[in-house]
Amino acid sequence: MSKNHLLICCQLSLLFCCVFFLSACSEEEAVHQAPVAVKKVQPVAKDTVQQQEELQEDTPQRFVYSPTGRRDPFEPLIKPESKVREAAVPLTPLQRFDLGQFRLQAVLIGKGEPRAMVSAPDGKTYILSPGIKIGKREGVVMEINREAVLVEEVHYDMTGTISRKVATISVPVQKSF
Repeated sequence: MSKNHLLICCQLSLLFCCVFFLSACSEEEAVHQAPVAVKKVQPVAKDTVQQQEELQEDTPQRFVYSPTGRRDPFEPLIKPESKVREAAVPLTPLQRFDLGQFRLQAVLIGKGEPRAMVSAPDGKTYILSPGIKIGKREGVVMEINREAVLVEEVHYDMTGTISRKVATISVPVQKSF
């Protein structure tokens, strides 16, 4: 068989398949359906029709939105943090970075108040003691122990309520070779 003969056979078989499938989608099924029963309707008096039309004209068909007891749909779900800082109190270098950006270098525990040394992303090191403000979320160093520095931070959720959570700056784990 030549290529032309094979091509013609493929086209004919494709045409046959199309005709077969299209013939299956005929409208003959609608003819075989049962006839629809027609119900007789009693005539309505003209007075009742006029009364119904008058009622429809008197009642407004427009929808009126009542915002009482509902939130404003155009107000954003997440409210921006409304922090009001006093102009007299500038930010310390420790408050310019997130808490996760600090690395704990050393912990000094001895006589007196425990201290910790952290390095900031700018390459500088700072000495921490309990009560020092650190981090962008108004964090305050609460406790310094051998394993970590505990910092209490202020968190705002979607509704704007304030919650306080304790975060840690831990001593990095050293890998042995």
